[in-house]
Amino acid sequence: MLRRRVLAPAVAFALLGSLAACSSSDSAGTPLTATSTTAKPNDVGADAAYQGEGPNQVGTTTFALADGRRVVAWYPAADSAKDQPNETFDIAGLLSPALQSQIPADKRPQYEINAHPGADQASGGPYPVVLFSHGFAGFPEQSADLVTHLASWGFVVVAPDHVERSLSGLLGVASKGVSKLADTTVLTQSLDAAIADAKRPASPLHELLDLDHVAVTGHSAGAGAAYQEASTDPRIKAFISYSVRLGGGADGKKTPLPPVPEIPGMVMAGSGDGIIPIAASQKVFTGMKTPKYFVKIEGAGHLVFSDICLIGRDQGGLVALIKQVGLQLPANFLRLASDGCEKGDLDPVEAFPAIDHLSVAFLRSTFGIDKKPVGLDPAVANSFTTAKITLTADPG
Repeated sequence: MLRRRVLAPAVAFALLGSLAACSSSDSAGTPLTATSTTAKPNDVGADAAYQGEGPNQVGTTTFALADGRRVVAWYPAADSAKDQPNETFDIAGLLSPALQSQIPADKRPQYEINAHPGADQASGGPYPVVLFSHGFAGFPEQSADLVTHLASWGFVVVAPDHVERSLSGLLGVASKGVSKLADTTVLTQSLDAAIADAKRPASPLHELLDLDHVAVTGHSAGAGAAYQEASTDPRIKAFISYSVRLGGGADGKKTPLPPVPEIPGMVMAGSGDGIIPIAASQKVFTGMKTPKYFVKIEGAGHLVFSDICLIGRDQGGLVALIKQVGLQLPANFLRLASDGCEKGDLDPVEAFPAIDHLSVAFLRSTFGIDKKPVGLDPAVANSFTTAKITLTADPG
């Protein structure tokens, strides 16, 4: 399957970041699992219709919050965008000047994403909005495949830089002079900023946002942030948490549990996740309100929901690239940077079709774009030949 982005070895330095509704959940609804269901021919519920790229090209634009934080948006773009240059990003530029000086020029190519800066928007808008919250020491572009896939299927994705825990904040200078904010405050302000930007006639997002249909998503630390935002911002109508644990921060300290969101939700997790055990994600799912979905990806590690494991494979992968340039990082950072990328782990590329499809299918169904759910029956698991997926669906 053709992916939407090209990764260069220098991405290794930026991807240190990955080191890092509506009844009660105890309703009488009986969860359905893929293990007991067989797909029927032409069964729309078992049709993995959204695993391939959507009908739209993808555009990208950047704006900032009042305190200067960077926010990146990807949006459905016109077909003419395919002839425009791709988005390029100097990921090593997120690091401090001292760290950048340790990176040889030949180890610092650009990170290329198959999205087109400032491209003309597609004509079918307005489109639903999806907030995306990155993981600890991550950055807005860390899950390029996922965010561009959503945009290709008709969603505007808005992803802020959480400088309190981002790569540019921890190993760069993005947090200098910026007051610390809660993750939920950053997400709320990012949605507000996107709305303000969309009012500018010159903005690629001009009048493109469907504010009646807003969702929030996130990975790892961002998965918890998405859950909390879903329980606090009334504009949010659905959420997806990729590898989530509640009640504990990145520093291991216990934190209060947020209220359970009163909206539809989906949780995805890898059975081989060594950073956030799948049991933690399952516990979150158990406590959620219905309708709710749980996706288990057999043999997948923590980084399956990002592009990180694809970095520099011909040079041994991310950890090997880090060692090649002589960057000295703690052992726990190296473990976090490789969880899901090692021999025996499911290749993330094999899981992308399921992750992409189920994310799109859940949002389209929840927002009523699909009058009948497409590919959300547990039998859809039989449609993915490259990864073993178990879908648990509890409609309530």
